[in-house]
Amino acid sequence: MTTVRIRQACAADATSVADLVQEVYRPFTAGFRPTALKWSADAVRACASSWLMAHAEDELVGVVHHTPDPAGHTLDALSVAAPWRRRGMGTRLVAAVEERALGLGARRMAIALRDSLGANIAFFTSLGYRPAGPFPPAHHLYVKEIGARE
Repeated sequence: MTTVRIRQACAADATSVADLVQEVYRPFTAGFRPTALKWSADAVRACASSWLMAHAEDELVGVVHHTPDPAGHTLDALSVAAPWRRRGMGTRLVAAVEERALGLGARRMAIALRDSLGANIAFFTSLGYRPAGPFPPAHHLYVKEIGARE
């Protein structure tokens, strides 16, 4: 069984994080310009502590960006290396973001999902995210209530 460890990124990880995001989102450019492609090494370096990285042994297998937001702690640019997809890495990364958000006092998570990407919508709805309204252009905001209700 492979040991997976999730940790916060640092500035030294910026190139590896950006390379994985670019690798995962580049195939979509035939149909649209993914907003995740804005994550160059310099952009990641500028906010490295807002990235989580999943490693299987010494291999980087997934990353996700997250930030506090008044409308709900947000996550974006979830990226899992092709050989590691459908093996729980994305689910682990989302759970890690939710745990950190709870630790910061957030009670709501939010992500903007492109309407044309049914697999992404199915993945997040399977995790309890629900549509909350349009997020132009071509997206809907999905939200999830997290933590115990008071």
